[in-house]
Amino acid sequence: MRWSVFGWDLALLTGIGFILAFLFTAFWTKKGNAWGLLDLPRERRVHEIPRPYTGGLAIFTAFSLTLLCTGGFSFPHLGPILGGGLAIFLLGLIDDKYDLPAGGKLIIQILVAAFVTGAGVRIVYLTNPFGDMVALGWLGYPLTIIWLVMTMNIINLIDGLDGLAAGVSAIAGVSLLIIGVSLEQSAAVFLCAILIGVLLGFLPYNFYPARVFMGNSGAYFLGYLLGVISVMGALKLPTVLALAIPVFAMGIPFLDTIWAVWRRWRSGKQIMHRDLYHIHYLLLTSGLGTRKTVLLLYGLSLLTGLASVFLSRVTLLIGLLILLTGLGLSFLCFRRLLIMQTAARERESELESGPSPNSLEGEKPGGIQTGMGR
Repeated sequence: MRWSVFGWDLALLTGIGFILAFLFTAFWTKKGNAWGLLDLPRERRVHEIPRPYTGGLAIFTAFSLTLLCTGGFSFPHLGPILGGGLAIFLLGLIDDKYDLPAGGKLIIQILVAAFVTGAGVRIVYLTNPFGDMVALGWLGYPLTIIWLVMTMNIINLIDGLDGLAAGVSAIAGVSLLIIGVSLEQSAAVFLCAILIGVLLGFLPYNFYPARVFMGNSGAYFLGYLLGVISVMGALKLPTVLALAIPVFAMGIPFLDTIWAVWRRWRSGKQIMHRDLYHIHYLLLTSGLGTRKTVLLLYGLSLLTGLASVFLSRVTLLIGLLILLTGLGLSFLCFRRLLIMQTAARERESELESGPSPNSLEGEKPGGIQTGMGR
């Protein structure tokens, strides 16, 4: 394995990202408090104390500056990567402030994805079951756009507990880095190393109890980056299971997104209708507590990340067995989540009917103190 790319040691890249993110997060946390850029407790939020949502500024500035200083202007697709990242970051920052309509945000996300895809960051080929590479041609454009729009949103959906989105994204980054190293996909590995360092530098301020939230700006940017890294790395694998590999690497975000779409469709609501019944919220209201919920989801992310690494290395038959096992476990998870959702609704009904002060005290779900809560 090569642990250096473009003349840079990966540990050094991660270290630079860590230091810059740590310093920028401290700076933007103070500025967020001073300028009143605060996420206030309200409906669909589960935190109780106002916190600045300027963490996304720290993540974006630290990542971009590290990439510019280390990769230079000759880095592959530098302009499209940072240009698209800036656009999606600004979209999230404005959304944090003004709560933009979902339809408008989706249109902008599609335009950003189309820009990056048109600039050359796209899925060029796939592998058929018989092992031949199939050039996608023009089909690569819509496929990449759909992929990028999905990844832009899945991190935002799980950004509901302190440290959850950042930690899960870091774990996904490690998985994609390992896969990229084995494929000698230098650009993807380079981006992963920086991203991991930035998130590790951000987490000391964002883990429970958080002093700053990443906001939609940080969540959109992270999802965008993971999508771009996948296109430049894991999706180039010469295997029929290539599409499943980054899905497993981002397993918990994808699982929560599928769960959100399915439960909203099942209840007759619009797919983009917001609610509180995400996986992390159901675990929290079951009495697990914020810290334990986040650590549990970290552990599950590690397992899905390991599965993605195995998928990138094993034969087709073993890969299919891993994929089928994952689908079976997902089905069991959905059944359990339905039970937990029913229990959560019953608790909400009891609270709305006016329980006694003693029962109210007993119903506090582990002292909620969380992130942006989508």
